[in-house]
Amino acid sequence: MMLYAFYALALGALGAYAFFQVRLLKTPLTKTSIVLAIAHPDDEVMFFGPTLAELTRPEHGNTVRVLCMSSGNHDGLGEVRKKELINSCKAFGIRESHVTILEREELKDGPKELWDPSLVGDQMNLFAKKHNIETIITFDEKGVSGHTNHIALYVGLTYFIQTFKERTPVKTCYVLKTVPLLRKYASLLDLPITMLFTEALMPLVAEYIGAGGAANLLGGQAGAGAANPVAARNQKLRPLELLFVSSPAAVLQAKGAMEKHESQMVWFRKIYVVVSRYMAINELRRVM
Repeated sequence: MMLYAFYALALGALGAYAFFQVRLLKTPLTKTSIVLAIAHPDDEVMFFGPTLAELTRPEHGNTVRVLCMSSGNHDGLGEVRKKELINSCKAFGIRESHVTILEREELKDGPKELWDPSLVGDQMNLFAKKHNIETIITFDEKGVSGHTNHIALYVGLTYFIQTFKERTPVKTCYVLKTVPLLRKYASLLDLPITMLFTEALMPLVAEYIGAGGAANLLGGQAGAGAANPVAARNQKLRPLELLFVSSPAAVLQAKGAMEKHESQMVWFRKIYVVVSRYMAINELRRVM
């Protein structure tokens, strides 16, 4: 019985993956300025590879930047890891001038290092104003791996939203959803489960059932679309969730980027690259 269940899941994953390769689900983030805020070099590819692969596609016309809060110097390899991050970003088409790595005593790399949320939020605010950022993407409250520094980025983003929401060029903030451990290491087998629970497919569903239902499916109130077409349009442009599923070429692109982090490619990370769903699937939740 368990074997049949595995076969059914595998076939479902194959069908779901084929569905995404048709690219019916369009990204709403186009012709905009985006910053991916991470804690350490290698976060950009270990966790956000599908997001970067999608948003840096030339046809989307986005300007994508990476803001890294530390150099990852926990083991004394900060200088090496900074170069690795730059090379990894280049694999996604992000040039060196669009990669910023902070070196602050208060933002040391380490699971026992507690970062001040106001400092993290302030850095996001300064960066957003300097580069006219419209969208911030970072970790959620569980940090995917539970790392203290990852979680600090979410708390810092919360501070940023509460403090600077009315005086920032940022219009949208998304966080990467953490999934349970078993799903995290199920690779593409997790795709049918993701599709079952995600709200990211709602815009596609709404397209087929008419504009009247679109506002409700996208989080608007009943009738809000008819009463306020501008609000309905904003909901369509900024859906509650985004789902990025990498093509085979994008998966190879992410693996190539991960290989740039030579200092981090120990045996368990080599396994991670093969089995982690975050190398192929990213689900983002809007928090602003």
